[in-house]
Amino acid sequence: MVKADGLIISSPVYFGGASPQVVAFISRFYSADDGALENKVGGPIVVARRAGHNFTLAELNYFFLIHGMIVPGSTYWNVAFGRNLGEAMKDEEGVRTVKNFAKKMAWVMKRINE
Repeated sequence: MVKADGLIISSPVYFGGASPQVVAFISRFYSADDGALENKVGGPIVVARRAGHNFTLAELNYFFLIHGMIVPGSTYWNVAFGRNLGEAMKDEEGVRTVKNFAKKMAWVMKRINE
């Protein structure tokens, strides 16, 4: 992660929050941080069945913001809806939003590295 220009962290919503594995990952990275992610580009992507996506998106966004990262926007929140494997890919608006987020991330990283 430290060597990357950008970072996306994604999680399904479990009981209104990110998965325990993702929470453990970002918590452990935080304790070892020394400013290594500052001014890098990143952001979250969340997949939800129905609800809890707002809190989970914010929960993951805090990771990027507390590390001083640049979080580009999209055309809406980086959320797709689906319950079973592959269902989120049928959420046309969600997929379009995530693609726009990825394009914006690439654009920002390119500008930073010019």
